[in-house]
Amino acid sequence: MLNVFIRIQLDALRLCRFPNPPAGAPASKPQMKRIMKLDGAKFFVYAVALASLAACGGGGGGGGSFPQSGGNGAGTSIQVTGTGAKGAALAGATVALTCANVATLAATTNGNGAYTTNQAALTYPCIGTAKSGAISYRGILFSGSVVNFTPLTDTMTEVVLAASVSGNGSLSVEQFISKIAADATFANNVSSASAVATYRAAALDVVKAQLVASGKSDADAEAILSAARSQNFDSATFAIGSDLDKVLDNTASVMQEADGSVKAAVLAAAKAKGDALPVPGSGATGGTGATGG
Repeated sequence: MLNVFIRIQLDALRLCRFPNPPAGAPASKPQMKRIMKLDGAKFFVYAVALASLAACGGGGGGGGSFPQSGGNGAGTSIQVTGTGAKGAALAGATVALTCANVATLAATTNGNGAYTTNQAALTYPCIGTAKSGAISYRGILFSGSVVNFTPLTDTMTEVVLAASVSGNGSLSVEQFISKIAADATFANNVSSASAVATYRAAALDVVKAQLVASGKSDADAEAILSAARSQNFDSATFAIGSDLDKVLDNTASVMQEADGSVKAAVLAAAKAKGDALPVPGSGATGGTGATGG
């Protein structure tokens, strides 16, 4: 039996070393004959040998023919979708996102503001912009595969960037990317469901305050924001003309300049909200955040 095991190990090594025959080609005839002639006990030994060699020298970096995940924390390869809008569609906008594992995603919005990126193995969170002329809306993908770019997401991103450092400071998009890439604990905590819910609520509270300051009653302001409160406005799939899009239309006068960019007063209020929030916990550097897919 020992001789059989040694011979089987050699067969397994040959299979591991040359695992990929030409497309559509079966295993070689000698290999197939040896496998088919094995009795039950020997077949079991063969299976054990293959299992022990499945990683093809496992523990090495990136070799072999098996899918690689881990090492840099990369998750499942996915495409990201979403909508860029200010009420009207943000057509022809350039979308670019960078994730915690420094994976990059890119796309251009169509005439309805919708986009689909390239496919990439990403690690959450991912942050980026949709740019069209004078407009540059920021957005953050905390989970899933949908992230929108609107005045609401830009306001929410301002909250997150301010909440990411202590005191009255704020991170730039580039500094946020560096932090999530270097600190896995921070990346996980800033993407937690409870933290994201807090950021959404803070952004909508900023917009509500602007509506009330413009003369709307508290009840009217809440009615205008109802769809945004009941949906995850940053990550819900929506179309132009939908209830969520109407929120953008009905808040444009208090949120947007004539060119569609977000008003400085709105961003300042969002930063103040973020300054008042707890900074997500940080840990040792040298990792990435929550796994995607």
